[in-house]
Amino acid sequence: MQKSNNPALRLPRATILLCLAVFCTAALGVFQFRLSYDTRVFFNPEGSDLSTLRDFESKYGQNNDLLMVVWAGGRKVTEPDVLAALGDLVERAWTLPHSTRVDALTNFPHVVADQDAFSVADLVPEPANTTESEAREIERLALDDPLIRNRLLASDARATGVVVNFNLPAEASAEVREIVSASRALVAEFEKEHPGLEVKLTGNVILMATFSEAAMSDVTYLIPISLVVTAIVMFVFVRAVLPSLAILSLLGLSSAAAMGVAGWYGYEINTATVACPIIIMTVNMAAAVRIVTTALGALGRGLSRQAAIAEAVSMNLWPVTLTNATTIVGFLAMNLADAPPLRQQGNIVVLGICIAYVFTFTWLPAVLSLMPLRPAVQRSERFMVLLGHFVNRYYKQLFFLCSVVVVSCAIWLGNIRLDDDFARYFDQRFEYRQDSDFAEERLTGLNIVEFDIESGESGGVFEPAYQRRLAEFEAWLRGQPGVVSVAAISDITRRVHDAMNAGRDVDGSLPDSRETIAQYFLLYELSLPFGASLNDQIDVSRSSSRVTVILRHMSSSEIRGFNDSAAAWLSENAPPEMRTRGTGLNVLFANLSGINVRSMMLATLISILVIAVVVGIALRSAVFGALSIFLNMLPSLVGFGLWGLLYQDIGLAASVVTAMTIGLVVDDTIYFLLMYQQARERGLDPEGAINHVFATVGVAMLVITVSLTIGFGTLAFSGFEVNRSLGAMTALVILSNLFIDWLMLPPVMRILENSRARAKRSGSS
Repeated sequence: MQKSNNPALRLPRATILLCLAVFCTAALGVFQFRLSYDTRVFFNPEGSDLSTLRDFESKYGQNNDLLMVVWAGGRKVTEPDVLAALGDLVERAWTLPHSTRVDALTNFPHVVADQDAFSVADLVPEPANTTESEAREIERLALDDPLIRNRLLASDARATGVVVNFNLPAEASAEVREIVSASRALVAEFEKEHPGLEVKLTGNVILMATFSEAAMSDVTYLIPISLVVTAIVMFVFVRAVLPSLAILSLLGLSSAAAMGVAGWYGYEINTATVACPIIIMTVNMAAAVRIVTTALGALGRGLSRQAAIAEAVSMNLWPVTLTNATTIVGFLAMNLADAPPLRQQGNIVVLGICIAYVFTFTWLPAVLSLMPLRPAVQRSERFMVLLGHFVNRYYKQLFFLCSVVVVSCAIWLGNIRLDDDFARYFDQRFEYRQDSDFAEERLTGLNIVEFDIESGESGGVFEPAYQRRLAEFEAWLRGQPGVVSVAAISDITRRVHDAMNAGRDVDGSLPDSRETIAQYFLLYELSLPFGASLNDQIDVSRSSSRVTVILRHMSSSEIRGFNDSAAAWLSENAPPEMRTRGTGLNVLFANLSGINVRSMMLATLISILVIAVVVGIALRSAVFGALSIFLNMLPSLVGFGLWGLLYQDIGLAASVVTAMTIGLVVDDTIYFLLMYQQARERGLDPEGAINHVFATVGVAMLVITVSLTIGFGTLAFSGFEVNRSLGAMTALVILSNLFIDWLMLPPVMRILENSRARAKRSGSS
């Protein structure tokens, strides 16, 4: 018997050792991974949105806050005993590591009138010694103050908030862990000492920690689940334990090696990159299963173990190479995404595909050659044969039916809204989501939009005209749907002016003198407690001020609409120097989906063109290249249409699904067209060629679809909304592709062949 020319079969042990050496070298990079706590990891560092936010923070400081929501079981939090406990909590909050400021109902700076003067004192001077009558007055004053109501005190006075701000460095992983751990310990101790009181934790610092917790949750649960599901899928199709273990080892080694190389390169573990091992195993599973089943089938025909493996490798080398090339194109297109983690995800998966490709034709045949393999009986798949005959018999009707389905799905695309809510990126398994929902329901909103309002000159914030326009903008903001709180320096001016004119009817008006307003602010700052200032409200040159808007129950599209409306109001009612747009983390997340969709439109177009060229050259047919792309756009249309029918809202995940899945779903089409082309070259007519395709690669197409669907479907169990939607939408598109390739591609081929035949007859006559 002729010896195989495949080095992996001639020297299996040496091949295995070499693969293990490569794997170990690469996989050690896994230990270089750092867990990302950065909420801004999804934004392009060179993007204009992030640049605007950085400029804003350079003026007013970063909003590294933590919100403690105090709930007294439905009682009013303004009752004396609760105020005493609140004062205790505020004192403890100051002890949290890296804290720089604590704002609460008890220490809110309250302007007190004193004839023709005023003073600033804590709203609750002695929380531990507050009387019933004092508590009632405190509640009245607090609910009358727009800077407190629905911000630090709920409108029904049954919940209150303690806002703690922290000074954090750019890389704050250790600091965030320290703060979150200390905060949770503080809350646990406080609740133990004050029975009947509950404290919920939310805010940006908790959000930072939750991003990392979500990533680790997926590592802990999804990857093991994916391994189990992969093993089950392989066993179902392979029906042999040892070959299934060989495939599983291949997928595990490839995923770990790819993640290791990414670690060496300096990538971080975040909510996007953590999904890479699952995606790598998923996209490489079908090729490995195909080689194993081909080899077992060859054994069933009487070939030796080595000859069967060699035949399987030879038969699948070209199809796997071609399908891997198109898949790589789809994932490389993710480099055009605006969000860096999506680029990283695409690059890591491409790396995993390349490593798996090498291991598929080295490690896998070498391991199989050392295993006792049981032959599988090569049998015609009766279902596939029957399906082929059915499609051929009713191809015109099927073409019409599939066209109706596609058109219907295209109509349902109109239901889709580009919308999401970054505060709800995490499901109910995370404390952040539970506590955030509680905070938004009981106390305040979680969506914050910041405006930097310029005056155009140094000291210009004290100009009466600027203050009046600011007050008008403030009043307009308060009248908008979803707005629960607005903070602007015009409120401070109004409060001080009212205090200075106690007993006079000023009716909330503002002073007409720049000097008066400037003096008010000087006296106000001098009256603030030690360490407090207005530097987080007014810039150093006193040329601009901050307007903070808190929104409740606002989705991304609603935030974008609110920002557009605010910008339009300023454009129509304010001088040029005051015209601006809102910024803040919420605004960046609200814009993120739209930005990525726009950037990925180009990526999708490039993917389509490149894949069309690759398929056309590989199959030596421009028609096949164009056909493969046209038909493989339809699964995305069907999948998104069904999503529009069932769910309507799509977000960040949608931006990459089309470009990514184009490279995945074309695999089935390539298998079909390759076999069809070979059958026609052997002299079969179109009907016979289609029957041959179903009989030979129908099961392979099913394997590809099932493995991809189940693999990506695993991501649907992620606690992180982006991964969950990515998995569900990709699985839906891949399932739609099997419908297209089984029931629409063959009719299209028959119709094209009939047209060619008619054209040939017309030319002959």
